[in-house]
Amino acid sequence: DLDKDERNHRVHAEGNFQTEDERVFAIGDSALIDQPGDQPAPPTAQAAWQAAEVAGENLARAARGQPLKTWTHKDKGTVVSVGEKAVAHDVVNVPVETFGGLPAKLLKKAIAARWINDVTGVGRAAKAWPDM
Repeated sequence: DLDKDERNHRVHAEGNFQTEDERVFAIGDSALIDQPGDQPAPPTAQAAWQAAEVAGENLARAARGQPLKTWTHKDKGTVVSVGEKAVAHDVVNVPVETFGGLPAKLLKKAIAARWINDVTGVGRAAKAWPDM
């Protein structure tokens, strides 16, 4: 039985995704992953997507008895949609702190299309674009 955060009931993990039991790794929104500073990685799709590659590599490294890599979340901003509306905040390389309307909606669609492309391919991403 692993210790969990009392407030959110998330499993505590180091920046390499190991829990207090070195045989158990935790990732995604069920994990409270240590980060530099005093805040853990956020329980978001963005963080999980970034963490997945390092977590997978660390599982293989652990099986081979190699040292594990430490992952650090890089916040690229927030995009939220409710119904047909969208708003974006603190997006990397965008000079405006918060914006909505068509630019935010297109950004949200582009993020979704990128995910579909990464998982299934560009054809399905292009086919899904009109329905996003």
